[in-house]
Amino acid sequence: MPTGIAAADSAPVLLAVSSDPKDLEVLELHLRGWSVRRAASCADALAMLKQSACDVILCEKDLPDGGWRDLLAGLGLLRDALPVVVMSRAADESMWADVLRDGGFDLLAKPLEDPEICRVIPSARMHGRPLHSVAAQ
Repeated sequence: MPTGIAAADSAPVLLAVSSDPKDLEVLELHLRGWSVRRAASCADALAMLKQSACDVILCEKDLPDGGWRDLLAGLGLLRDALPVVVMSRAADESMWADVLRDGGFDLLAKPLEDPEICRVIPSARMHGRPLHSVAAQ
């Protein structure tokens, strides 16, 4: 049975931007102590972020109305930069380099697995000043 992560402060918020509802189930199972919210598209995610804040965004590489780069562009118009972790079944070193170069925090391979979720998501929260916020200064 996975151990999961327990949050130290009030529940941190993860916004999972994915058209796959199974992603939410996996995240809720492994990220105990976190509030996990789901948006099915870039537009949904940006609308949710206009209403309430989150600590980390986990975004599917490709979404029905764009992808993670579109979400990063939209975030720049909304508020201070947030750490964006990209997830994809096609995760490899080349894609990881693209994610880091273009302002993402990290890349997670799908299917999502406990050790990586529990390493990357809390790290994004703690050290998550994403590269796109540094480059914008």
